[in-house]
Order: sequence, then structure tokens, then C-alpha cells
Amino acid sequence: MKIITSLWLCTGMAFIAQAGLEDLLITEIKIVPNSDEFIEIHNKGLDPIDLSDVYLTDATFSNGGTYYYQLVTGGGGGGNFEDFFARFPAGATIAAGEYQTVALDGSDNFFTAYGVQPTYELYEDGATADAIPDMREAITLSINGQGSLTNNSGEVVVLLHWDGTSDLVQDLDYVVWGDKVEAIDKTGIDIDGPDADSITTMYQNDTAISAQIAVATSAHASGNSWQRIDMSEGAEVQSGGNGFAGSDETSENTDFTFAESTPTPNAAANIAPPVAQFVINEIDAISNNADFIELFGNANTSLDGYTIVLYDGDTDLATAVIGLDGMTTDANGFLLLNNSLEDGVDAVALYAADSMNYLVGDAITTTDIMDAVVYGTGQADDAELLTLLNPGQAQLNENANGAAMTESLIRCTNGSGGQLNSHSFKAFLPSPGAENINCVTFEDYYATADDSSAQTLRDSLHEIIDDHVMFPYSSGAEDTWDVLSIADEDPNEPGQVWMIYKNNNYTYQGGGQQAYNREHTWPQSYGFSSGALGDNNAARTDAHHLMMSDVGYNSDRGNLYFDNCSASCTERPTDAHENPNTPVNDVIGGGSGVYPGNSNWFDSNSFEVWNFRKGDIARAMFYMDVRYSGDVAGEVDLELTDNAGLIQTGDRYMGLLSTLLQWHAADPVDDIERNRNNFIFTKQQNRNPFIDHPEWVECIFVSGGTCGTSYIDLIFADGFEQQP
Repeated sequence: MKIITSLWLCTGMAFIAQAGLEDLLITEIKIVPNSDEFIEIHNKGLDPIDLSDVYLTDATFSNGGTYYYQLVTGGGGGGNFEDFFARFPAGATIAAGEYQTVALDGSDNFFTAYGVQPTYELYEDGATADAIPDMREAITLSINGQGSLTNNSGEVVVLLHWDGTSDLVQDLDYVVWGDKVEAIDKTGIDIDGPDADSITTMYQNDTAISAQIAVATSAHASGNSWQRIDMSEGAEVQSGGNGFAGSDETSENTDFTFAESTPTPNAAANIAPPVAQFVINEIDAISNNADFIELFGNANTSLDGYTIVLYDGDTDLATAVIGLDGMTTDANGFLLLNNSLEDGVDAVALYAADSMNYLVGDAITTTDIMDAVVYGTGQADDAELLTLLNPGQAQLNENANGAAMTESLIRCTNGSGGQLNSHSFKAFLPSPGAENINCVTFEDYYATADDSSAQTLRDSLHEIIDDHVMFPYSSGAEDTWDVLSIADEDPNEPGQVWMIYKNNNYTYQGGGQQAYNREHTWPQSYGFSSGALGDNNAARTDAHHLMMSDVGYNSDRGNLYFDNCSASCTERPTDAHENPNTPVNDVIGGGSGVYPGNSNWFDSNSFEVWNFRKGDIARAMFYMDVRYSGDVAGEVDLELTDNAGLIQTGDRYMGLLSTLLQWHAADPVDDIERNRNNFIFTKQQNRNPFIDHPEWVECIFVSGGTCGTSYIDLIFADGFEQQP
């Protein structure tokens, strides 16, 4: 093979790396069923490539701080949780244009499933060794006779190179799917490998996890595989990253570069890719303004040879043909078409074929189809139109929220879901020609929640909601003030923030000395004050429990724990306030002067929140208890208790648990909480599960409780007395 070398530069060091590695790609991934799993690689170049220093892994355990780039310091994981960290056999090569497979469950199962042998097996699965080369362990026990890819939540597969002596691994290809809990961002990681010097080296920029494109697990039917249909990796960033020659492998939009079909191990995909990859990203058929269709794809890309066809559901015939010759996506990948759309049950279809092939009055066709949307306003499904989509995909309802005149149908998040799939669409505020940044979806977010017992549910929810995106407490950039300015904005009064205890509004004026401040509903003095943990520790800056509060009311609350009070307590009344959950003439709040009324009450020990916000506070406390378990350096193990003696400054306890359970039952989840949870999710990338699934409170926090049993019945059974 060629012995040409090239120089790859990174902050603080340079090292020599083998040329041609940039031509290695992951081209197929099979995950269901487990016994048939494999990963295929391909050399798209013109020369053979030595694989001796190439590695393949799914070993990431963010909760334990284990990442594949720790290979350079002798770590990197694998061998637990069915994860693997494998190195190709010594002397292995891949010829120009060749496809090779790694069987993850051994060659015997692979041959049974596909009738051909894999190139490598992850480990020897037979009683005696066969002729199929085994992958090497990257570090001791990093394969350990096991290997399996997650098929119901988040997973990542990384192909990488390490020369064995430098500080850095180089990404060759990277594919993430599911909920992104295993996604990687190495930006700014500072590390010192086994090289002779003691100088650390900092990794370059990766795409932020929140912006990475994850393939949806629902797009992988049992028996099928994901196959690469774009060997150019789409609009992947080609400089400033951690891949070979500086590419950013985490920037690939796999919705455009992978598709699903029958497995083709050791061979090219059987999916004929069109010239370029686009999706219908948004449509608005019922509008106070103009109807439109928005396409999304690679930036500054011509749509010559593409055609939009509109179909009528009454006749199932084409009503309009729109040729896209001469049109180009903009610098952000959008193309906006202002076209009138029918408002019955109808369809918009995108074809990778010239408009001369279509006529008004033509019957439905799927030949050369790239993407389609079938929509209506709540009518029965149109079976003929649904043949445009992948099997099992739904007809969309633009009037799902009763607001068709002011909402459109958008992919949530932007560009997600895959071609000919509708599962990522929702009715939401229009964003023509712009990213759908505020659209929230949590499809499959709780797929790994295990409610078989209180402990398994607690543990599995913790894994789902921890390691969230953190914002500075106060800074010149986006910080918690900015997040709360929207999270606690009055939906009836844009630009005004709504106070949690006083129930009044203030015009938002930024941070600093205002009539409002940030209330730590779990007092920071109970486990996470800035002190040793720093100003920006996760619990102190977590918006799920931070809420805007009138300064005086926040001062009265101080660090008092939550409990029911009495008429002898001091009253802090609420303002009368229009309730966005009810007709405009309904109001909430207004202090009565009679306990408990619509007031807050406090004494020297405890604080009772007014009735309309009791459940909000309770569910924030349940979230904090589960989110923070002390399993990550710099985070505390927070715990709710009924023992008031444990709730002391500097300690980690908060309560009272039995009272919070009562409040949770008495004040059910409402749209104010749901909308707040949705917005924070767009920022922190985690949710409060007790807002989405209030029934889980009983499972985790009620002694002897089980999922599916009514927590309301349990809590109210003895007249608000403490539960055993």
C-alpha cells in the first residue's frame, strides 16, 4: 500500500497520520434483532487502507464519565452494559471500493441470517476458533465476550484512528441515534496521552449535542438496517473539527445521508439515492396570511430536476405541478414556496424528477418520490394518499390544537424524522424560511424508563434527565436570567414575567437589582450554594426549580422548607391575575385574609405556597430529588424527607415529603407547567418527568406505592395525615 503520510495539526501539537483514512465510512448499521447485528465500513477511496490502528466502538457512559477519547490515557470503556471498544486485527486492510462487516454477535449467527460470512467477528462465538478474524480489544476487557447496540433509546457508533503514541484520537465517522444520551461533544477537552512530553492537547470544536442530528430509532424496523446513501456525508463541516484532516464528523445530518432498507452486508446499499437530499420541512394550508411550503436540505443547493406535486384527497389526482428548476436553497438550507394549498385532506409530494413527467389530473405515483406530507384538519384518514408515505406513517392534523389559522405543520426538530415519515411533525407556530427552534418533541424520551419498581424507575429516570445542558447563573452571554425570562413569561402579557408566589407581573428588564429575582425553590443553602461547587454548579442553575419571584416574597420564604401552615402564620397574599388556562374573565389569586384562602403563609420554620402553585412546587422538588444523586463529581445527592431535623443549612435535605405529596395531588399538572417544561427542554435538553408522568410520583415517593395505583386515593385516604 502507499506509504504517503500527511500532517494533521491541533492545538499544542502535530503528528503524522496515514493518508487515505478520510475515505473510511460507516455505511451500514443493523441493530434489530440483536443476533443479526453488524456494522459495515467502506473505503470510498482509490487506494487500500491499513486498519491496524483503526477502532470501532459504542462505548460511552456519560453518567460514569467514560468516553472513547480516553483511549489515549488507557481508558475508554467497553466490556460492560454490552458496550464494546474494538480494534481491527493487526495487518487488516480494506481495498479501494471494498465493503467490510463486523458481526457483533459472532460469525455463526451472521452466516445463519445472511448466508455470507462477515469480514470480522467482534469475538469468537464458536466452541472452537473459526477462520473469521476476531477484533482486538482496545484495552483489557473492552470487548469481554459481548457486544450489542441499543435499539430502544440512545446509542452512538464511532469509527476512529489512533496511532498509539499521540494525545488525540481522530474521528473517521460518527453515527448517533435515539435520544442522544450517548452523543459526544469533545469541544475543549484537554488531555495528555502517552507521548514523551507532558504538554496537554485540546480537542477542536465538535457540533453541540443539542444540534447534532440523531437518527430516530422508530425508523429502524426489525429486520432492516440503516444504509448510507450519500458517500459525501452531506453538508458535514470540513474544517475545525476532530476528524481526519480537521472535519467535524459530529456535524453530519444523517436524516439526509442514511436510509432504511433490507440489509446488504459486504455490499453497496440497495437504495438508489437521488441527486441530492431534501425534506418537506413545513407546510401551512390554512392561514391568516399566505399558504406556503418549506423545503430543507443542504445549503446553497440547486433543485434543478425536482418537482412538487399537489394531490387532492377527494379525487386522489394531481391538482398542481410545481417545477423547481432554477431554484436554490439558501445559506441555511431553506427554500420557501408561496403556493396556495387545499384545506381538505390533501397531500404535498416532492419528486426527484423533472416536472415534464407530471400533469394535472395524474393519479398518485410513488416513482422517484423523495418526500411527502399528507394533511387535513381532523378528517378520517385517506388511505390512497397515505400510500405516498412509508408504511405506518400518519396523516397530519393542522388543527390538532384548534388553531389551524395561526399554526402550521412543522418538523420538530428542524429537518428531523426522515423522508416519507410524518412522526416528527406537529402543529405549531409557523417559521417560514427559518429553523423550527421552539418546537418541542420528546418522542422516545422516556423509552428507557423502567417502572417495574420504585428503585428501577428512580434509577432509569435519573439516567434520562441528568447531564443536562447548563447555562451560567449570571453572565454577559445567555444565562439563567435569559432562560427564565421566557420560561416564566406571562402568556397573556409578552415581555412580562410572572411571579411564583405573589402572582403578579413585572416588565422583564434583565438581571440585576429589580423588583423580581430568581427563587431557588430547593434552597441553594441545602446542598449546593456557590461555595466549593462554584457559581455555575448544575443544581444552582437548573431552571426546572428556578422560578421568578417578587423580591419581598422571596425574602419571606428564605430557606424555609415547605409544609402546611395555620391561621397563626403570617399571610403573604396573592394578586388577582388573569388565568391563561381559563376564559379571559376568570382570575386566580387575590388574598382573602382567611387561612388558607388564596394566600401564601409562613412561620419561623416552614412556608405554605398558595393553592394554585402547590403542585408546581411539589413536582419541582420531586425532579430535584431524582435528578441529583451525587453520582457525578461536583453534584450533590439531594433527598426529600419528613424529618424536619435533617433540614439544615449546609446539608442536602429538603421537605416535607408528605406535604409535597398532598400538594401534588391537590394541584394537578396544568398547561402553565407543561409549557414551562417544554421551553426548558429546548434549552437544557432535559425534562421534569413528574410533569409529563405525574403517576410516577406515587411509584417513587409513596411508601409501598406501585405504578398504576392512584396516588390521589392513597394521599387523601386518611385526611391529609402523613403516609406510613
